[in-house]
Amino acid sequence: MKKMLVVYYSWSNGNTKRIAEQLTNGTGADIARIETTEPYSGSHEDVVEQGKREVEAGFMPQINPISVNLADYDVIAIGTPTWWYTMAPAVLTFLTTNDFTGKTVIPFMTNGGWPGHVIKDMEGNCKGAAFAHEM
Repeated sequence: MKKMLVVYYSWSNGNTKRIAEQLTNGTGADIARIETTEPYSGSHEDVVEQGKREVEAGFMPQINPISVNLADYDVIAIGTPTWWYTMAPAVLTFLTTNDFTGKTVIPFMTNGGWPGHVIKDMEGNCKGAAFAHEM
């Protein structure tokens, strides 16, 4: 039997976290949260503007190590909120600093009205992975 992990980033602990937890509960998978080493601060509007600048610049913030070893998993569901039509910068950091060779990745995303090109961008930055069941 394949071992599954759900990894997600959620700045506000809202929809993406909720979906990650539901996926974990429904599959029996383990779960890990992506966190930036320097948390975003300020008002919602401040974070939205910072996020826009970071996405436009291709910025990849430093992230804390996740609580599990990716090598122990065959299937990895990776979730992100949509930030300016793509993934949150912390997820970009996670995808580009890990090796997904031989893994099956299930990308999922949440959005406030338009999904943009999140899934395509995630697939383009997840080198070596096979993809399934994008959500």
